[in-house]
Amino acid sequence: MTVGWMGLGLMGERMVKRVATLGEDVIAYNRTPKRMENLPAHVRIAGDPREVAAAARVTFLMLADASAVESVLFASGALDAMKQGSIVVNMSTVGVDESIRIAERVEARGVGYVESPVLGTTKPAEEGKLVALVAGAEPHVETVLPYLNTMAHVIHRLGNVGNGSAMKLMVNYLLAMSMLTLGEALAFADRAGFDVHTALDVLSTSSVWPGVYAGKRAMIEAGDFDPQFPVKHLSKDVRLFTDISGHWRARTPIAGLARDLLRRAAQGPFAELDMAALTAWFRDDGRGPSEGR
Repeated sequence: MTVGWMGLGLMGERMVKRVATLGEDVIAYNRTPKRMENLPAHVRIAGDPREVAAAARVTFLMLADASAVESVLFASGALDAMKQGSIVVNMSTVGVDESIRIAERVEARGVGYVESPVLGTTKPAEEGKLVALVAGAEPHVETVLPYLNTMAHVIHRLGNVGNGSAMKLMVNYLLAMSMLTLGEALAFADRAGFDVHTALDVLSTSSVWPGVYAGKRAMIEAGDFDPQFPVKHLSKDVRLFTDISGHWRARTPIAGLARDLLRRAAQGPFAELDMAALTAWFRDDGRGPSEGR
């Protein structure tokens, strides 16, 4: 069976190589031409999403947002090229309502839909240690599980479409709050006269030190924010979180401030940097890592 893949960004490039370990033919597409290193012989890069859609029984999407899904899956004609009974697995982080609308359009064409956003960044993606948040019809989920198992070491089966997206947005909101509050704390420490190493040493011995801080510590201390999860994507996810929170009338007043702060950070030179750069954004008054104080 041929497997399709659309989206070869920071995560997608690593995830498609995990899927390829099953040994099946893989045909992949990226919206912008991209050279990939160390591709297995049975992975081929296509120049048109319709070529992927027509060839594959299961097609995975790992794209930046819902507008990218719209472009690649619908506007390109890819969905129309899919065979009846094939399955789309959307691993992109999109809004709850967006995922449900995408599912409705896909299923109206006689194609199955599974949503499976993932938790984790580039290193877990390389190692097959992501966490998959899977929702959709059980027969479709069962069909795609062997592929998901190559990418994720934990799979949460969450029921109906929309639930996977909701859980992903909840997790990423907490992730955003972790980085924003660390940024504020380090800005305070800086004004108090402590260097970042000393502040992190103290924090790392306290009960408020989560795993994400440990994972980002080397980046923060070196001031090297090569992106694993860019600020612009975190900003998008928190906006989606506040949108659905408002729709559901959930009490999330702090989220609005986080959304606005991240929107500001994503409008400047920090947008393409890893989310750990938010710690520098606070200390540099949001001006940029090269502008000094």
